[in-house]
Amino acid sequence: MVADKISSERKYECHRCWVEMEKKEIEIFGPNLIIDVCPKCKGIWLDEGELGKLLKDRKLTNYLTKHIGTKSRSPMICPRCGNTMDIEKADDVEVDVCLTCGGVWLDRGELEALKGKSEEGFEGDELAKEEELDEERRYKRRNSPLYRFLGKISK
Repeated sequence: MVADKISSERKYECHRCWVEMEKKEIEIFGPNLIIDVCPKCKGIWLDEGELGKLLKDRKLTNYLTKHIGTKSRSPMICPRCGNTMDIEKADDVEVDVCLTCGGVWLDRGELEALKGKSEEGFEGDELAKEEELDEERRYKRRNSPLYRFLGKISK
């Protein structure tokens, strides 16, 4: 049944190599994960929530995937939804996170590097995260219906 699930899931193209990614089943506690791996560059695509299941480190996962701001600093386009991605850093490890669907792109070796950071007790730069949270708040406020309405009547 798992093989049927793997073959029936949507196929993605690697946004670096433009080749079809392969499905790979990862055994974890609970239901196994099905991730997408590029056969050429060995990059990994993780849908929203899958990074946390692989790392088993809520603090590091949230640091990389929550409050990621609104401005993209990545040239990558999300292989899942086609929208903009942003670069998030855990010390010297940079991962691409989709600003829309929350998926994560890991280059070859980055998953192992993140596991190492987790084992070391990753703390993160809370000041940088606070700046991204403020950026996200300003964006939401500017795009709120009330803000747009007040902008129209003040013209």
